[in-house]
Amino acid sequence: MAKKLEITVSIKDENGEILTTKTSERNVPYIKEIDEQGFRAAFHELETAVLEGRKEACDSAVAEYLEEMSQKKPNLRHIWEKQSSQRDME
Repeated sequence: MAKKLEITVSIKDENGEILTTKTSERNVPYIKEIDEQGFRAAFHELETAVLEGRKEACDSAVAEYLEEMSQKKPNLRHIWEKQSSQRDME
């Protein structure tokens, strides 16, 4: 019986107003699964869920924020896409 990990990323302005919020959910091992899989395998599953969830939530929030900003300044979207593709190559 897996549990859910929920990671939420918000981008706020200087007044604290939320500009965008994105959430990612991942399954993480429950105590019983840790006993069955062994600690190392369960920890690896947990660590992977955290890293993938964080990446998904951050990338989605930044992409949405830049999409909104690109309507005001069209050059920002091009910069974000270029940096994102460079990170994916690494």
